[in-house]
Amino acid sequence: MPHENPCPPTNTCPACGAAFTCGMQAGLTECWCAALPPLLALPATGAAGCYCPECLARLVEAQQAGKAAKI
Repeated sequence: MPHENPCPPTNTCPACGAAFTCGMQAGLTECWCAALPPLLALPATGAAGCYCPECLARLVEAQQAGKAAKI
């Protein structure tokens, strides 16, 4: 799920190390993640911050399928 964003990266994904932009940290009115369904809980392992679009999409898909995500 690629997201084109003219803002420079503000975060590093704790799961895969990808650099990405958090809309809130970049000063935008909304972040790209607001368009995704909310997760009930984030995994404790590596949950030191926001996930990149690809990893967060995998977490959402896994939760909706009733599976544990492997990130």
